[in-house]
Amino acid sequence: MFLSSSTLASLRFFEAAARLLSFKEAALELHVTQGAVSQQIKHLEEALGCKLFYRLPRQVTLTEEGRRFASVVEEALQSIEREARNLAVSRSSTDIRVRVGPSFALLWLIPRLGEFYAAHPQIKLFITAAYGYFDPARREFDLAIEMVKGRLPALRAESLMDEYLVPICSPEYLKTHTFLKHPKDLARCTLLHDAHAWTGAAADAEWRHWLREVGAPQVDSTKGQFFSLANLSFEAALSHQGVAMGRGALIGEFLEAGKLVTPFKQRIKSPLRYCLLYPKELADRREIRTVIAWLREQAAG
Repeated sequence: MFLSSSTLASLRFFEAAARLLSFKEAALELHVTQGAVSQQIKHLEEALGCKLFYRLPRQVTLTEEGRRFASVVEEALQSIEREARNLAVSRSSTDIRVRVGPSFALLWLIPRLGEFYAAHPQIKLFITAAYGYFDPARREFDLAIEMVKGRLPALRAESLMDEYLVPICSPEYLKTHTFLKHPKDLARCTLLHDAHAWTGAAADAEWRHWLREVGAPQVDSTKGQFFSLANLSFEAALSHQGVAMGRGALIGEFLEAGKLVTPFKQRIKSPLRYCLLYPKELADRREIRTVIAWLREQAAG
């Protein structure tokens, strides 16, 4: 029988090596030695009676047989992992892993969690603050709040709320920049950027969009200070370092407390909106629908 316990064990080693095209990287991922990976691949090749990799001096590449086999193995292991995750979820059905951008988590979600737990004490949320690309097939969440373009395979997407952009600065900055009367006057100010506004966005994407919509093309949106998170640009604004691009969902408390002000009234709709993403197989899970309903209620408010 080909699928003996030893050859089955080799499949995980092969999948990692084929995906990473490196025995060394596969060993690091699997927490074993590089020699162990090499031995497992050799064992699998002997069982199959064909070469799966070309061993080159500084790299490995898949043979034609290796490419075909890798495609099948990867799909099979992903299917097994998905079903195992579903079974685990059914045994701990009140635990939900939520992925959300760091700034959105800090400034929007976390301040509201007390209300959620008061209303739903039986549900436990594990919040992961992360941003940027993720592989839907290798996700580590049950529900995500993301600003995304287009569809993602294996995930259902539901709109949560629109986002609106408006420049913000400290009252002190506005007092020392009394010339700031029209958007074109921003050419004489320091622009503060979230350089990762959404996956694939240019570093000046939000400022560029706002300036274009309000008719101030003479302002160079590529200049200024750049940060990896929106709330870092807000902190720079609080320190009187310039004018940040505010997001309506995130800046409410700053404006209400008078810590930040909006020098202009033009609120421009962001090119992207917040979406709820979750695996299609979890669509009817009661706890997921409960969390989604609560998030919608909060967004509406």
